[in-house]
Amino acid sequence: MPSLYKQIGKMHFPQGDINEQAFIIDKIYNLEDRLPEGEKAKAIFKQTFALAKSLAPMELEFKWKTEEKRCFTLANYSSYLINVNRLLMWKKLSGGEEYLAQENIKYLPLEKQGELLRDWIENQGKNIERLCLTGIGLTFLPPEIGCLSQLQELNLTSNQLTTLPPEIGQLSQLQSLYLNDNPLTALPIGIGQFSQLEAVYLNNNQLTTLPAEMGQLSQLRWLNLEHNKLTSLPAEIGQLSQLQILCLGHNQLVSLPAEIGQLFQLRALNLSNNQLTSLPAKIGQLSQLKELYLNDNPLTALPIEIGQFSQLKILYLNNTQLTTLPAEIGQLAQLKTLNLSTNQLACLPTEIGQLLQLRWLYLSNTQLNSVPAEIGQLSQLLGLELDANHLTSLPAELGQLSQLCRLSLSNNQLTSLPAEIRQLSQLGCLDLKNNHLTTVPAEIWLLSPLKWLGLENNQLTFVPAEIEQLSQLQSLRLGDNHLATLPAETWQLSQLEQLHLNNNHLTALPAGIGQLSNLKSLWLQSNYLTILPAEMGQLSKLQELHLNDN
Repeated sequence: MPSLYKQIGKMHFPQGDINEQAFIIDKIYNLEDRLPEGEKAKAIFKQTFALAKSLAPMELEFKWKTEEKRCFTLANYSSYLINVNRLLMWKKLSGGEEYLAQENIKYLPLEKQGELLRDWIENQGKNIERLCLTGIGLTFLPPEIGCLSQLQELNLTSNQLTTLPPEIGQLSQLQSLYLNDNPLTALPIGIGQFSQLEAVYLNNNQLTTLPAEMGQLSQLRWLNLEHNKLTSLPAEIGQLSQLQILCLGHNQLVSLPAEIGQLFQLRALNLSNNQLTSLPAKIGQLSQLKELYLNDNPLTALPIEIGQFSQLKILYLNNTQLTTLPAEIGQLAQLKTLNLSTNQLACLPTEIGQLLQLRWLYLSNTQLNSVPAEIGQLSQLLGLELDANHLTSLPAELGQLSQLCRLSLSNNQLTSLPAEIRQLSQLGCLDLKNNHLTTVPAEIWLLSPLKWLGLENNQLTFVPAEIEQLSQLQSLRLGDNHLATLPAETWQLSQLEQLHLNNNHLTALPAGIGQLSNLKSLWLQSNYLTILPAEMGQLSKLQELHLNDN
């Protein structure tokens, strides 16, 4: 089959190089170079669509074909017809936008070019298995789409479809359907006829309801409905016995049907950013569930059945309205990530210490007054975030977290740290900013693997010489304190890349600062400096220097 590009080339440039698509488009752009700018756009469009009309549908070239499969993507057709439209926008050709508005020309408007697509389907599309029509401005699909009896994958992503023809249900071999990023407001009842459908993407549409017939998709494994306007789900959703992934985030769901507990094969369930205040007890029947996202809902309580998620590895409950956690949460024996940030918990159940596989625990902004000693039992924990709470002390058992790499304690009321913190032999990041520390706890200097240390906005008046023991330190943040000087040992931190000393009482910097050969960022603003040492010129890697307000 001759290439459509070659047809175009022969008609316009018999002697020219037609191998490069961009070259052809550029030639078309320059074809009417002697015309006034206002007429150029009109001439280009007139020529383009006249040429399209003259070409037989069979000249539309297959981008990829084998004996087993064929894939028609409109690659040539859209490159020539559509990109000329885009060219006017990209090049900002005078008169281009006005012409588009005047003639209501859209990317492949089927009301004008639909005849070609219809004819192509009837003549050439019987054996097509994959059809990709992404981002070409489709406003509707012709009923003939139902004639593609062998189609297994249909991609209609990023178009302007508001409805689908009932005939789409005739695609009995369809396995994957991509309808995301369209303004669809409803789905046809015929969607239930897709007996082979395994994955459907309907995210980023305008759906308010789902037809009950969706429950007939007996082979469905992946269903994405994120970013729609759903307020409820049909009970028939529980009939999707093979479903493994269900994405419902960013909708307006106020409740879930009890039948959701019948999705026994479900592995991941995303319900984030909805209006859920409670969960049905039947949800505990999802025994295969590994990931559950409930964040950003007005949940006030969790059912005790949550403890039945024996395979759960990830649980997001941040940004809800929880005031307590059921003791059954300790039964989540496989849990690796637990996010409880931004709640009203005040305290944690002691059963949290039973989560022996936990790696990441997020408890920022949960109104905690204390941390239970049982937290020390989380021997696999890698990261612990306790920022923005009301903590005045920490349990000694914290030192038992032998695998801990990150500990974030900012925005609390800590005046000291337990001596046992020195046992955190893997700790690489420690954030203590915005606390009530008047001295740096001596235990910190024993954390030799430390690479990031945040002590901003405390009440520190000096830093001890022991700071030199943190030989791996890359970022040291001491801003917003009462420091008038730093020990000479500070300048021996040869790995240091960031040094924040802003908002202190510094009046001078020693020559030793020039030894920080890896320093990239230096904050010295809001001090009392009047002169800088010449040795700062040795900081060859410095990229960021703040000196204002001195």
